[in-house]
Amino acid sequence: MRETQSTCPYCGVGCGVIIESEGTQITGVRGDPAHPANFGRLCTKGSTLHLTATAAVTMQTRLLHPMRRTARGTAPSAIGWHEALDTATAKFAQVIRDHGPDAVGFYISGQLLTEDYYVFNKLAKGLIGTNNIDTNSRLCMSSAVAGYKKTLGA
Repeated sequence: MRETQSTCPYCGVGCGVIIESEGTQITGVRGDPAHPANFGRLCTKGSTLHLTATAAVTMQTRLLHPMRRTARGTAPSAIGWHEALDTATAKFAQVIRDHGPDAVGFYISGQLLTEDYYVFNKLAKGLIGTNNIDTNSRLCMSSAVAGYKKTLGA
């Protein structure tokens, strides 16, 4: 069994986790007792993190290389990274050119660092010219907020 220290991807707290694996398969996750954000404790989402990485799930959901459909309704096929980035860039630019900068938006992770949020805001607002930027924190933590209000008061 191999152990790898990492960060839980579920929210912005950044809890430390120790990932247990056998070969390429994740077999367990536990809190990292040496991590200052959580001192080994994990919420329900973090403690069940390994269940999202079972072989059955990852074989169905994990992409290992870029994929592209040549036409609507056709099966996607693998393409190279340069082609994928060039295609995404061209399509993004076309939408902005045809419909304006507010036709695009960014929905980013709640796990990013402050500096990462700064860069995404510069990209969205400074380069693209749109205010359409949000994070999954708004919905991800809404259940926690409801629980906090009931248990701790408003």
